[in-house]
Amino acid sequence: MPYLFVNVWFPPHKGQEMGKKALEVLQKFPEDSSIGKTILQGALMRTKNGIKGITITEVNEGKLEAAIDRAQEIVDAYSEIEGVNARFDILATLAESMEMIGLKMP
Repeated sequence: MPYLFVNVWFPPHKGQEMGKKALEVLQKFPEDSSIGKTILQGALMRTKNGIKGITITEVNEGKLEAAIDRAQEIVDAYSEIEGVNARFDILATLAESMEMIGLKMP
């Protein structure tokens, strides 16, 4: 099962606005276990590009497209806040990566 990393950056002075929006988004988009399991939700850190938020979802088999669509819908809810940027990364597990090159984990 792949992992979907959603990375969001925003200016530090937009923190309160982002927090309020996060509370709205959490109510509007509760976890959907048919798509995947949230491993890490909204972990924050300060970077040279502002505040970075990270959410990691372990995506269920065959649900990657649905997970990306849902994540895009969630990120879109923040688009009205000036300075918000996002990037999605998809990571394979080690076992999946090994299978891609014809090898198997012990």
